[in-house]
Amino acid sequence: MKKNDRRQGFLLTAALIALSAMVAFGGLSSNLLSADSAWAESAQTAPIADNSPAVYVTQKNANSVVGIETSVDSWNRATGDVKSTPQSQGSGVVIAEGGYVLTNNHVVDGGDSYSVLMPDGEKVAAQLLGVDSSTDLAVLKVDEKADQLVPVTIGRTDELLVGSTVVAIGNPGGEVLANTVTQGIVSALERTSVNESKSLRRIKYIQHDAAISSGNSGGGLFNYKGELVGINTMKYVGSSYYGGTYEGLGFAIPVETAESIAKQIMENGKVIRPGLGVNVTNVEGPDEPMNNQPPQSVAIMNVNAGGAAEEAGLRQYDFIYEVDGERITSMMDLTSLLDQHQTGDTVSVTVVRYQQAGMVQTQDYGSYPFYFGYGFGYGYDNGSSFAAQSELQVRGGYEMVTVDVTLKALE
Repeated sequence: MKKNDRRQGFLLTAALIALSAMVAFGGLSSNLLSADSAWAESAQTAPIADNSPAVYVTQKNANSVVGIETSVDSWNRATGDVKSTPQSQGSGVVIAEGGYVLTNNHVVDGGDSYSVLMPDGEKVAAQLLGVDSSTDLAVLKVDEKADQLVPVTIGRTDELLVGSTVVAIGNPGGEVLANTVTQGIVSALERTSVNESKSLRRIKYIQHDAAISSGNSGGGLFNYKGELVGINTMKYVGSSYYGGTYEGLGFAIPVETAESIAKQIMENGKVIRPGLGVNVTNVEGPDEPMNNQPPQSVAIMNVNAGGAAEEAGLRQYDFIYEVDGERITSMMDLTSLLDQHQTGDTVSVTVVRYQQAGMVQTQDYGSYPFYFGYGFGYGYDNGSSFAAQSELQVRGGYEMVTVDVTLKALE
């Protein structure tokens, strides 16, 4: 679904790209050959009469990319009838035999029922097996006509180079423009900052210029061999400062990330990750701790009873500074590092622990009117929701404490 985040200044807007009907937002390691020589080799064995890799890729994946329709139920008070209405449309790729389809979470989010647009144009019902909102991935399962679906061949992103040919297949306009194919190149690799404001996990997105639009979300990005290398997820659409629009800035989740998440959902119905068992928040500050100012770090706001952190002796208002010797400056740093481990692994956690630390009330607006900024303009509030504001403050000396934490599965 398209969502524009308009902000003051020169900020690009990342738009989720599933088409919305109700609202207006929609193998093996080897050295990679050059695009020309690689395609020349492929073309000798592929039964096609066109020298474009997109033709071979399209034919290879004719039964591996599908459309997805998400519907919501509504109740008519007058008649008592329950009506199912399409809410959004997107794309999906067949990730495993048996009718397993991988797509984006934002394609299926908020839905009550789901259907898959098969390659032959027929719609069949699908079951939502599970989602992982932190990576924006979801898995559906089709039972009817599942034997007509062919799983994609999994590629490797470490074989991609900037300039490598890629092909996007999906439904940019929903059912009307099903099975649309566009070709482009890899514009950049390992883009980690394009969606940080919306995710707690660092994803190394593939940036490419194959045209994608509303409805391409969840569709496949393929290399010249027809192997899946990414799941198209979003595109940059414009700048609120200049008021212009951008084209050719698409982003795909790497296939390694997508396949790992899909396997867990298919096996468990959810993604099981190891964790510390704490609630945390980002803290801005200097690189090194000061007596009256915590460093740039992650503050522990609550320690869950029976969790890994409690058993290791971590406390509320400890500031996580390092994990396994790696500097932690944000929640994304922390989750990205912990995601590399398994439940039962032991990690070394260094925290800054102050003599005194706690939440301190800093402002009290009472019932007085309060003006606050909304981008270029101003909003008005009667102050009721601002009766008290507080911030985490420290004082006195501090010590650096290092403990070993045995990670537990997050529920």
